[in-house]
Amino acid sequence: MKSLFCAAIVLLSFTSSMAWAAQANDKFSILGTYFGVAQGWVEVEEHNRNNEFEMYTFDLIGGINFHPNLGMEGRIGFGGDDRSGGSKFSLDNYVSFYVKPQHTFGRFNTYALLGASFVSSESAQIVGPFEIRETNDDMSFSYGAGAILYLDMIMIGLEYVKVLDKDQIDIDRGGLLFGFMF
Repeated sequence: MKSLFCAAIVLLSFTSSMAWAAQANDKFSILGTYFGVAQGWVEVEEHNRNNEFEMYTFDLIGGINFHPNLGMEGRIGFGGDDRSGGSKFSLDNYVSFYVKPQHTFGRFNTYALLGASFVSSESAQIVGPFEIRETNDDMSFSYGAGAILYLDMIMIGLEYVKVLDKDQIDIDRGGLLFGFMF
């Protein structure tokens, strides 16, 4: 999934820069605040238990582009749960804060996300008739990349984000986003 999203973002970046190069006279600006939602697909790997889980996520996104090449963004994400054999994983929520270096080609924008995520999750192991639960509150460096097409005040995009990058657990998220500029 990671390579698919990264390849799609790179492909969109190259093709759009050529397509919008002729529209250099466009007076469109990405500066200002924005709000959006993102629907994503998460892959969770628990290295200490050798488990993998997959689930949908939903993010609320808010940010500001205060320079054509730099912005800041915050997210609140909500996940689901998945079972794998005798194990269960529940992604309760996560909060992320990012610095957003970006480059704009007319109405097309490619960006990186660099920051931190705070993740609240729960793991469970089923042992006989008992379920042993463990709640986890983790923080880690978080990063990602994406591409957005601006249609006046509407934003449509595709992105990949490494939400949590720890020794025991990794959470990777790919998704589509939709938003509005103010």
